[in-house]
Amino acid sequence: MTATASTTAVIVGASSGLGRALATDLARRGHALLLVASDARDLQAIAADLELRFDTDVATLALDLAREPDPGARILASLVSMPPLSALLLAAGVSRDDDDFSLPAARIGELLSINLHAPHAIVHALLPTLRETRGTIVLFGSIAAIRGRGRNVVYASAKRALESLYESLRQAHAAGALHVQLYRLGFLATNLTYGMKLPMAASEPDAVARHIAARLGKGSFARYVPRRFALIAAIVRALPWFAFRRMRG
Repeated sequence: MTATASTTAVIVGASSGLGRALATDLARRGHALLLVASDARDLQAIAADLELRFDTDVATLALDLAREPDPGARILASLVSMPPLSALLLAAGVSRDDDDFSLPAARIGELLSINLHAPHAIVHALLPTLRETRGTIVLFGSIAAIRGRGRNVVYASAKRALESLYESLRQAHAAGALHVQLYRLGFLATNLTYGMKLPMAASEPDAVARHIAARLGKGSFARYVPRRFALIAAIVRALPWFAFRRMRG
């Protein structure tokens, strides 16, 4: 029998990388969890481990965000018997090595479904509940969206659009009525970056998760993680076009 948590956090993209690290840290802090990812077996194993280690309630929902037309409704239905919703963390995201201007339409649709449609649909569905609880929505952007390039074309476009969603949510809600947080992520040490030659060291998901979890419910903001990317982004944005075009790859 697990202890009764006072609030629930929903983590979308909870089976690997940052999502899994967030699940561990939030369970440690006593939240009940609804974990959402595509693989039911992975979710069940993670839930069993977290319940055993942290004595908290963990529910799971297997969703294929690339093909689910209404993921928000499915998540909302899964929250009926859980403690009040306090946080929605949209950590799901996928990129492709071949994401350039030769990408077939079907692959474009998959990337947009996971990286843009799903976050919008889930936010829209859970927003009334989060307004009632003065909860927190956490969106995850990317340094790939600083300026458009000839690679990561669809992924970066979707992440740039999430910046607009963040601004719209903040503009529509008074301070304190809803906390909206956007983390523009740099390189993370996950299976997606393993073996890659990166321009700088990748951040550990556990450290990033602790940073994010500690700031739930503490205002609305947008920031880079790691913070040093804020300076890099400012420099890249300031480059004149002729200089920026020389940045290939």
